[in-house]
Amino acid sequence: MRPWLYNTLYRLGIAPWDTGVRHHLVDLLESGRLKPEDGNRVLDLGCGTGSESVHLARQGFDVVGVDYSRVALERARARAAKEAPESRCRFAYGDISTYPIPGVEGTFDVILDFGALDDMTGEPRERMAGLIHRYAHPGTVFVLWCFYARKEDVPRVKFAGVSQMHTMLEPGEEERLFGREFAIERVDCPEHTACFVMTKK
Repeated sequence: MRPWLYNTLYRLGIAPWDTGVRHHLVDLLESGRLKPEDGNRVLDLGCGTGSESVHLARQGFDVVGVDYSRVALERARARAAKEAPESRCRFAYGDISTYPIPGVEGTFDVILDFGALDDMTGEPRERMAGLIHRYAHPGTVFVLWCFYARKEDVPRVKFAGVSQMHTMLEPGEEERLFGREFAIERVDCPEHTACFVMTKK
């Protein structure tokens, strides 16, 4: 989707993905899979209104959230000002399919993507995957949540849930994009979605 459409959905309060902190992230924190002592620099790609970014900052991580919806970023900054420890959470406006993102420097210990890569197709998806590689270093944990199915395996139209109207990663695409440089683990998810926890080799 284009920025104006994201801005409109956020402004109207009807962005369907803006539902708070994802339980996958909570589970990774509670299990100790992610903890700031192991490296606390986090890059949150497609951060939206900052739910995950602020939650991680409150757990002791230093977080940079990136989005290209200015409306979402305005709300993310307001959320951080109220809820996040001072200086632990900042936000940058940028295209997450184009490296480098202005104001985002160095590599990160954790990279998050809850539904951005699968929203892209073709060349932008390839470029975003390349950007993730470049912001990672050995040991970086990359958490990817996505719609995940072959088009022919989902309904043409569905009121709630995944349908052919959605863009999605197809099975095996995570290996093609990341398997050479990341060890990939899949976490349990509902049908036609996937959450991968990948560790940079």
